[in-house]
Amino acid sequence: MRPSGISRRARDAAHGPRSTRHDRPYPPALEWTEDMTGRCPRITAVGGHSLLVENHTGIAVFTESRIVLDSRMGRVCALGRGLSLSCARAGAVIIRGDIQRIELPCRGGDAPDEG
Repeated sequence: MRPSGISRRARDAAHGPRSTRHDRPYPPALEWTEDMTGRCPRITAVGGHSLLVENHTGIAVFTESRIVLDSRMGRVCALGRGLSLSCARAGAVIIRGDIQRIELPCRGGDAPDEG
């Protein structure tokens, strides 16, 4: 007997059949999410005053009320008041201001309206 008073066989029976390594489902090899491959824009909002946009390919429109960024999936548009870029580097920008709306590209790559 073990010091706990329960044999291994009794303990294993109480916890049900053991899961083996081969019972677990495996994801397909090297299946990455779109944001990890850089194809899909990754957007992180902090409240309504700060927006981090990664995986963009350029700035198409920049005004105080509208910032439009190109991406491989289409255009990403931030609308609001007093918008500015507080940090811009290759593939990522931080937009600050009173952000009222974010328009994302459709799955088919359609861009938000230019109006």
